[in-house]
Amino acid sequence: MAISLIIIIVYTIREIGENIKNSCNFNGDVFFDESLKNRTTMRVGGNAALLLEPFDRASLIFVLRILHSANCEKIYVIGGGSNIIAPDNELHFPVISLKKIKSTIELNESVAENGEAQLLLKCSCGTSWGEIFTYCIEHKIGGLLTFTGLPGTVGGACFMNASCFGCAISDVLESAEYVSDNGETKIYSMSVEGSAEKNDEWGYKKSPFQTAAKNGEKRIVTSAVFKVFKTADDVRSVGLSYLEKRKEKGHYKKPSAGSVFRNPEGEIAGKLIDECGLKGFCIGGAKIADWHANIIINENNASQAEIKELVDYIVNRVNGKKSIKLIPEIIFW
Repeated sequence: MAISLIIIIVYTIREIGENIKNSCNFNGDVFFDESLKNRTTMRVGGNAALLLEPFDRASLIFVLRILHSANCEKIYVIGGGSNIIAPDNELHFPVISLKKIKSTIELNESVAENGEAQLLLKCSCGTSWGEIFTYCIEHKIGGLLTFTGLPGTVGGACFMNASCFGCAISDVLESAEYVSDNGETKIYSMSVEGSAEKNDEWGYKKSPFQTAAKNGEKRIVTSAVFKVFKTADDVRSVGLSYLEKRKEKGHYKKPSAGSVFRNPEGEIAGKLIDECGLKGFCIGGAKIADWHANIIINENNASQAEIKELVDYIVNRVNGKKSIKLIPEIIFW
């Protein structure tokens, strides 16, 4: 019974994928049995039965409408894969990759509420922070340099409300375009939403897109507009200084998902873990980095199960010794 059920699910998924692949409404790639290990920075995961990679927003909307009409129980979305720990076994639900949704980075001028001119930088969800850094160097743009070297994409950073060196996405975001489960396009405006509501929806590693996902609703960011400014500073040097700080923290030494836990209020997660003597502790191929206690690395072909077990072990150990319950920011599919 169980075997025949799996066969039915895989066949249905493949049929959906073939229909999308053969449609003139879809511009992109369709992959069957695609390795998720190669699409995450942790280098963990089995295969996705179907992975759809649209090249533009219209194709993404088409995919979402097809999947919605097919009553797909779950849909997974991935950008740069920097915060995702994929499952060890085959994933029998569609995965949408947003990494190839890119367009020219646009620099526009608008009038702020105080009447002053304001520069706005618009980027598609698949734009990398390396691409933004290059653009900022060429056009002498400041405001986003703390995000230099951030793995992943613009869409993922908005979803997580990424925070780098004291600056969060919500501090520089003007608006974001997103698409709902059924393919409807909407705009989230930071100014229109109002400060009180905005402060409630945005917080440390918190965004309305993330909250919607936790409630079973998809709000897929397709582009974002950031507040920037012209600067006389050496943009390249400033950005590279932040990149160097990331290197010093060991973010690029081994496959990882970056910081594993959110910092509790008034505390630093890495310091708490270190004080519990856990640096270098391993479960299977998953290891707490010797150089940074809030980074778990894939030391030796780690599995999702081993990483999850290590995360749970850290939570219990810190809670037992410090009476503080750490909250993971990495996402287990």
